[in-house]
Amino acid sequence: MKKKQTKNKKVKQCKKKTSLAANGYGFAINAGKSNELDMELDRALFRDIIDVISDILIVIDPCDYSILTANKKYLQKEGFSLKDIRGKKCYEITHKRSSPCMPPKDTCPMQETIKTGEVARAEHTHYDGKGKPYFSEVITYPVFDSRKKIKAIVHISRDITESRKIEDESRRYMQRLKELTLRDPHTGLYNYRYLMDRLSAEIELCKRHYFSLSLLIIDIDYFKSINDVYGHQIGDRVLLELSGFIKNLLRKSDTLTRYGGEEFVVVMPQATKRNALNTANRIIEQVNKHIFKIGNVSIKIRVSIGISEFSRESKLTETKEIFDAADKALQRAKETGGNRTAVFSALYKDKKKRSGKINYKEEVEILKRKITKLGQRVDQAVLESMYAFSKSLEARDYYTAEHADRMIAIASDIGKKIGLNKNILDNLEKAAVLHDIGKIGISDEILRKKGKLTPEEYKIIKTHPQIGAEIIRAVHFLKDVVPIVLHHHERLDGMGYPSHLKNGEIPLCARIIAIADAYQALTSDRPYRKAFSKKKAFQILKEEAGAHFDKKIVDTLIRIEKKKT
Repeated sequence: MKKKQTKNKKVKQCKKKTSLAANGYGFAINAGKSNELDMELDRALFRDIIDVISDILIVIDPCDYSILTANKKYLQKEGFSLKDIRGKKCYEITHKRSSPCMPPKDTCPMQETIKTGEVARAEHTHYDGKGKPYFSEVITYPVFDSRKKIKAIVHISRDITESRKIEDESRRYMQRLKELTLRDPHTGLYNYRYLMDRLSAEIELCKRHYFSLSLLIIDIDYFKSINDVYGHQIGDRVLLELSGFIKNLLRKSDTLTRYGGEEFVVVMPQATKRNALNTANRIIEQVNKHIFKIGNVSIKIRVSIGISEFSRESKLTETKEIFDAADKALQRAKETGGNRTAVFSALYKDKKKRSGKINYKEEVEILKRKITKLGQRVDQAVLESMYAFSKSLEARDYYTAEHADRMIAIASDIGKKIGLNKNILDNLEKAAVLHDIGKIGISDEILRKKGKLTPEEYKIIKTHPQIGAEIIRAVHFLKDVVPIVLHHHERLDGMGYPSHLKNGEIPLCARIIAIADAYQALTSDRPYRKAFSKKKAFQILKEEAGAHFDKKIVDTLIRIEKKKT
């Protein structure tokens, strides 16, 4: 009987408290002080106060979660009148559900306030009168009676859907910005910053689990000549296409990064040097077979690859050591001709002592002499092959072969007269031999035509400098000859081809070859005319000086030739 009386008393207290809250009278707000402050508010004044609040406000009975009252903002959001919502459960209206929030799955600030008697905050998904969800920031305040018991919960919320969208967009933007700082903007590959972080992390993982790891550094052989011949835009396209090409040859677990310029780095987790060597050889083999087609241009490239390995046996245990080892291996691959792979561990083993200490200076000198001799033999063999190749044009264009022989003497005489040093003279003479080698790509009908060339035929003839430059581009020791061959048909007024260079933009040796070429052509029989006399040739060159030809070089040529007569 006593228990029943206690229960009835509790229900009676809840009803009494609800009545007070619903009528808007007698709220005692605990501000954390020992004393209580009772505020008697006029009903109209109370409504005016809560309606002027721009946030969404409802007052909830903590006993059964029923809504006691609400402000205008809440009623507008939910599409109800005060009469319609009074007495309904807050979760039915706000959450469109049939049961209260269930912690810990659901974060309910009101339940937290009931439990602790303190202000609570949370973010919820609420629903408006049309059932449309929106993000809401919720704050709940307890309202105490004179005995410091919670008689109501003031539930204030704010629609933060738009601000959440802005925050999410900002977060995505920052994430994208972070990714961009780790990506090469041209190829989309990870960059050096990401590479070093990733490599360090992989090495630490290998140390803990005794895994192997291999590193590949890939470099395009003679890439500068591609930019010289076709321009940087074409060069950039080659880099972009090559990055995708290499990526398709790697494992999913491998990471391809752009180290800088024409160099790429591959991190190969759990890969021995044998695995890495197989991958590197496959890359070289496939690159050698591939033709990079960019617009109307077809380009073949070669790559060199250096390999290093992290393992318990390699004695390479730090990020810098492994990276430097792969770089040294790459340099060895390039020094021995390129288009090949070199493995660090196979190249830089510990040297055995011969008679006490090693004479490193002597070792370096021996190595230099070996490389120099090897380079000289290779250079001579290649140059002779190319010279023979240019001579082979004789069967198609007799003038071209005879022209090359005389060009060397004329260009060399001019170069010596104006004081070129030995190295530049050497390149000038090579250019004199090879400047017309691109005519191998021109048809016999055009080369042997006796009449005047049509505009279309002339357009084809104008491609021979680029063809020639592409032929010799892959030969490393001819890298300084490439610009001469490419630009020997430019004019000082910018009306030449292929790049329309002007004045000093045209390499000096290309200007010399242009004049020697013109003079040789004027004084030789051609399919469409007889040779001009030297006097007439001098006159033509003088007339073209300043617009087409370099006047100083024309004057030098004329002085040289006059002394021969």
